[in-house]
Amino acid sequence: MADFEIKRLHTIVVPVKDLERSISFYKDVLNLTEEFVENGMASYSVGSGEKKITLLLHIIDQPEPVEKGIVIEFEVDDVNKTVTSIREAGGQIIQEPVEREWGVKEAVIADPDGYNIWMVEPLS
Repeated sequence: MADFEIKRLHTIVVPVKDLERSISFYKDVLNLTEEFVENGMASYSVGSGEKKITLLLHIIDQPEPVEKGIVIEFEVDDVNKTVTSIREAGGQIIQEPVEREWGVKEAVIADPDGYNIWMVEPLS
């Protein structure tokens, strides 16, 4: 048994090939709050207070293949409005909103490096 406790998810690091293009997407298309841009990194916050998670864009020469790794999922209040807004801002929609039997309406978008991002709305 481990002699430690993980208290919360703190940071998600997204390796990106073109930092400026990714900044434009995460800041302008997804409307995340920018905290800083420096030394080949850009930091954004999701949530606030104790629930705040940092999403850190980190420039690298060759991003990992997009079909491997961890997927980012954001909870939103209205998936349909979110998809419309992202489409109007020039974002790529991979999957239109679909209601799933596990209790969410989900859509999938892609960031500039091709990473899939799930947008989910809990169903009541």
